[in-house]
Amino acid sequence: MDDMKKKSYIFLSVFLLIIFVSYGWVRHIQDDPFAADAHTNFTQNGIAYLGQGWSDAERQQISYISFGSRILNYSWFLALENAEGEALFRDDAHMARLGFITGSAQPLNPYALPVGFASDSDDKGNTWIGLTCAACHTGQVTINNQAIRIDGGQSLINYTQFEIELLAALKATLGQPEKWQRFLSRLQKSQKNLDAEKIKQQIQIRITEFETRFAVNATQVPYGRGRLDAFGQIFNAVAVEALHIPENARSPNAPTSFPVLWDASHLDVVQWNASAPNIEPGPLAQNATTALAVYGTVDVSGRGQTYPSSIDVKNLGYIQRKFYKLIAPKWPQDLAGKLDKKLMEQGEVIYQQQCLQCHSLVSADDPRRKLSAILIPAKEVGTDALMVTNFTEGTVKTGELQGKHFALWFGKKFNAEATRLDVVMHVTTGALLYQAWNSFCSVVKEFALNKISHADSAVNYYKARPLNGVWASAPYLHNGSVPTVYDLLLPAAERPKQFFVGNRELDRVKVGNQTLEVSNATLFDTSLLGNSNLGHEYGTQLSFSERMALLEYIKSL
Repeated sequence: MDDMKKKSYIFLSVFLLIIFVSYGWVRHIQDDPFAADAHTNFTQNGIAYLGQGWSDAERQQISYISFGSRILNYSWFLALENAEGEALFRDDAHMARLGFITGSAQPLNPYALPVGFASDSDDKGNTWIGLTCAACHTGQVTINNQAIRIDGGQSLINYTQFEIELLAALKATLGQPEKWQRFLSRLQKSQKNLDAEKIKQQIQIRITEFETRFAVNATQVPYGRGRLDAFGQIFNAVAVEALHIPENARSPNAPTSFPVLWDASHLDVVQWNASAPNIEPGPLAQNATTALAVYGTVDVSGRGQTYPSSIDVKNLGYIQRKFYKLIAPKWPQDLAGKLDKKLMEQGEVIYQQQCLQCHSLVSADDPRRKLSAILIPAKEVGTDALMVTNFTEGTVKTGELQGKHFALWFGKKFNAEATRLDVVMHVTTGALLYQAWNSFCSVVKEFALNKISHADSAVNYYKARPLNGVWASAPYLHNGSVPTVYDLLLPAAERPKQFFVGNRELDRVKVGNQTLEVSNATLFDTSLLGNSNLGHEYGTQLSFSERMALLEYIKSL
């Protein structure tokens, strides 16, 4: 595993060559990152927006543009009822209960589905519903019942519960004659001459596929609101599902919070464990793997060096480009309270002494800012190491990849077993090169001159990112084990052992979300595997007054 990152560069070297050759053209055609943007706070349909660099048109596009996720037939999803009762699965009340942010009817969202639901079509004429980036990377907080949208923020969806209830709804639809008839009646309003028996067979096939997928990704660690083991599920999607090797399954038992995406496109590395260099074609590749994790498909069986997939490569370039424009949300003083200037000044001094070494300051006024994340060895920071160890350990059977080149046409060849990362990078590269022109266009569209990371090739870090906008990204640490910034500044032994996640009300004192139990909140238990709240013992010796001054300054970032 020592040369892991070097291999990932080699895998995509064809793209890098193209980029270097076309560099002058890229610089020439790039749009102005701050053209047609929005930097003014405004309220629309009862929701406050904080001027984070997107126009409303761009926000709508990001909210409902597909990157290749295909969960269920689109018309089925619209017609499906909950397992219990007659209410539709897609109804706002039900989707909000699962943590999704409800949406209004728009040209790109004609049925008023929640933020992050997108339609996608395949080459057989089928239209699918799937998730897109915004489902996991759009936040919302409330202050005295006033909703505040956080573009690129930390979602609080209950991803696992969504899957469980979707499967239950499908089973109930087939198992209850009354539900089945109501389901067919809804379909018939938009589709004539339905073959009911064929639809029933297709739904049963999808039920079986869901059951298989859920078994592969089974874990004893509850994800709850706002968390997913994305790496674990990516590895299983490729090493198990794409290769059709059930014994390759590994429990995705290290869920992490959905990271905020402002400034991510400007950093030298991304991911909680700093595993992804942020120079092209790395961003395109990592986003493509995300599509595979969220019900994207890739066909490896019987193929040559490249693989057809559902990944919408063209849209990935657009999405990445727009996230490059995004800036952190500023503390809304008109809603959350005026900042104390004197206290901020005191806090700034403390920040420089206690925090600045790891958490650099960002100037959002520079549209082409180049940022460096501080990489801290997992042992040194002391936070839960399961995510790091899961990423770097373990091999899988390569199946029909055995004998193929790591880098598709050159380099070493796969033996009977390989690391999960090598397998994923090979398949992802093959999927991108199957759409070579679209991949090239996407790289050109999203290209940015970021710094080159000099991280050790053994991925055993956690990344310390800039703290701008951190007030809107609770809970904290990579695994979401600390509810507020105030608690993070306490010695680990004094931090909450259990708390509820899902309350969107902003804690304006401790900085984070309130943790009182609300309907459909999930309990976070720090005693469970991967959920430890230990480590990050920085600033924990501050006095109460110093801590409050530091919090006031952090609010202003």
